[in-house]
Amino acid sequence: MTPKKKEVTSMGENLYKEMKVVAKKFVSQKEGAELYSMGLHTFRNLADEAGAVYKVGKLVLVNTEVFEEYLETFRVGRY
Repeated sequence: MTPKKKEVTSMGENLYKEMKVVAKKFVSQKEGAELYSMGLHTFRNLADEAGAVYKVGKLVLVNTEVFEEYLETFRVGRY
C-alpha cells in the first residue's frame, strides 16, 4: 500500500522542519521541548539549571550546545 502524495509531502516537510531545528544553535523553549521529546516545563527547568537560557528583550532562547552538555551528565551505564 503506497502512501498518498499529500502524506508523503507532509512527512517530507515535517522532516525538513525537524532537521532545521536540529541545525540551530539557539531554539525557542517550545522548539527545544519538541526536539528533546519532553514537556515544556521539564525542558524549561533543565535549560535553566544548565545555564543555557538567553533573554533578549521578551525573547527567550536556549543554547542547544550548552543544554546537551548538561544533559550528558544524566547518563547512566545501564537502564
